Amino acid sequence: MLFLIIYLYLFFLDLITLNYNYGGFKMKKFSHGCTLDCFDCCKFNVYNDNGTLKIEGDKNHPYTNGFICEKGLSHLKRLNHKDRIYTPLLKINGKFKEISFERALNIMAERLTYYKKNFSSKSILHYDQFGSGSSLKSIANIFFNFYGGVNKADGGPCWSAGMRATKYDFGDAKSHSLSDMLNSKSIFLWGKNPANTSIHTLNIIKKAKEKNIPIIVIDPIFSETAKLADKYIKIIPGTDGALALAMAKIIIKNNAYNKDFIEKHVIGFNEFKNYLNTLSLDYLCEECGVSLEEIINITNIYINKFSTILIRYGVQIYINGGNSIRCINALGAITGQIGKSGGGINYANKVFTRILNLDPYNSEHFATNNFFQVSKISNFINKCNSLNLKEEGIFEAQTVVHDSIANENNLYKTPIKMAVITKSNLLNQLPDINSLKKAFKTIEFKVCFDMFLTDTASICDLFIPCTNTLESEDILFSSMSNPYIIYNEKVTEPKHRLMDEYNFFMELAKIMNIKTYPKVSKKEYLKKIIEPLTHSNKNITLDYLKDNCFTLHKDVAWEDLSFKTPSKKYELFSSLAKDECGHPLPTYLKSKNHPKNLLRLITVHAKDSLSSQHFIDKGGICEFFINENTCKEFNITNKEIVILKTKNGKIKAKALIDNGIPNNVIKIYVGWWEKHGNPNILTSSNISDIGGQITYNDSFVEIKKE
Repeated sequence: MLFLIIYLYLFFLDLITLNYNYGGFKMKKFSHGCTLDCFDCCKFNVYNDNGTLKIEGDKNHPYTNGFICEKGLSHLKRLNHKDRIYTPLLKINGKFKEISFERALNIMAERLTYYKKNFSSKSILHYDQFGSGSSLKSIANIFFNFYGGVNKADGGPCWSAGMRATKYDFGDAKSHSLSDMLNSKSIFLWGKNPANTSIHTLNIIKKAKEKNIPIIVIDPIFSETAKLADKYIKIIPGTDGALALAMAKIIIKNNAYNKDFIEKHVIGFNEFKNYLNTLSLDYLCEECGVSLEEIINITNIYINKFSTILIRYGVQIYINGGNSIRCINALGAITGQIGKSGGGINYANKVFTRILNLDPYNSEHFATNNFFQVSKISNFINKCNSLNLKEEGIFEAQTVVHDSIANENNLYKTPIKMAVITKSNLLNQLPDINSLKKAFKTIEFKVCFDMFLTDTASICDLFIPCTNTLESEDILFSSMSNPYIIYNEKVTEPKHRLMDEYNFFMELAKIMNIKTYPKVSKKEYLKKIIEPLTHSNKNITLDYLKDNCFTLHKDVAWEDLSFKTPSKKYELFSSLAKDECGHPLPTYLKSKNHPKNLLRLITVHAKDSLSSQHFIDKGGICEFFINENTCKEFNITNKEIVILKTKNGKIKAKALIDNGIPNNVIKIYVGWWEKHGNPNILTSSNISDIGGQITYNDSFVEIKKE
């Protein structure tokens, strides 16, 4: 009898724990988070009632507070989308034919074995940037390390210039919690539009306004966020460094800098001061297009301690982008607003990447990888495949060497015979797409893992369908705003177990007899990833993360003022920067000159989409935003379809009038597919001053009548 009572008690306890009564229907509740690689990495719950799924924001999560955006909700839409592909496809005579997963595995194994034997593992190019923020969606990187190392991208389309700049200054990337902004005397949103890109930042901004905390928005575009601002500073695109240095000059001239903080915690102040003396305020004002009176005004607001600055990644997608970030960072250093509640310079937050064991089986020990600058991917492929292109400036590489077999003299001699693309639609997201497509044609065999037949997948020879985030368990964390680690439970089963990349690459390793590859369950692998967290909390398990909110993040970044630089101080003068980019100090470098009769193209993220993820259903053609004055100058009307053209290609696009756009500038949301007219057909493939950043916003277009 007692046994029966205990059994029934445990049974009903299980029901209470695992199920949620929603609208009269019992639904099983799953912990999950958004894997889209954006600022918020929202935590949500998924409710499953016999296959009927519902996504809701987790109201108990300290960061999400129940709010999620349309991008996160779209995971459900993508799960059962009519265009989703569930079966591998092989291109035969130019057309895709369905094949089995077993045949797809064998083809992959045969190709990888053949190319490695005959050309070395460096005949393989693997690209996987920025399609998913979860840990095991990057398992292909682990596989290719055990394979021996391949060609991989360095730098990136997103944040690499700023990350390198932050490393020079602070030694690492840390940010304050969003809620700490409510302790600020003022909030500067520098090139950041959270109304489109960060719903939780936007919520904090609204709360700050309720507390009468001044909001200052610095942006070339009068954005939705700018409409909420107490002060909007319209800056000339690519001149953020000039504005920051003008503010620094005023601070120093008025003795508003923090002498004690500088003496104890900063290196290079005198050198920085001397450099500023070579620049006139008149010159800096003219460069950034902001009056001296306005700059003095916002400087006085900023030095009212403590004030915080949030920097958007768009600030750095110019050829001077890395130094622009360093110039803004310097404001916090000279005023002593680093390590203080309500202060800080907030760019990124790399907490868990430094702590989690993301390579638990030491795959890097088995690899010699070559790294190419991502913005020069076309030229790299072409050079490797001997297309007799000009070699000057084509390839800037670093080699990560883990054993003695690496031979730097052979870096460029191996042809690229095979490309494997995971969690990426690079033929949508990278610049100068036409050149990239031509380069890819020189690669014998191309493989793409995706849910949909994207622009990238369409030009490949083998397509491998993969899981939706709801079909696979994983560990999720953000390096931007959300400081919490999330355990994603599997909500529903995929149609085939090999759709899960973790299972696919394990099977591939078995077929290829890669004996060092870990043949362990996914759960065991995830346990290894999170094991370092037990040093902070011995109770950490996957189940613990499922049921509890966990972070190692501190609300105030750098509160101990122990920086990760060689000097352990904030480095205005960075020897590392001097060695790597030739500029030891935060320096104003001019952006590209604006050619006459051309319009600067600025590409930004839309409110309800991230890159190409949700543009699949978008009808019509690409739209661009332009103000009335520029329309008149180029004799075009609202909703008129015109040709946008650069030396890289041309697209058709519809003009939409928006007087928040500066003169001689057009704005286009990123993500339009080739069928719409992708703006990256137009963008230039250049590299920033620091960090290998793609410089999308230094592209200029010509408008032609259709």
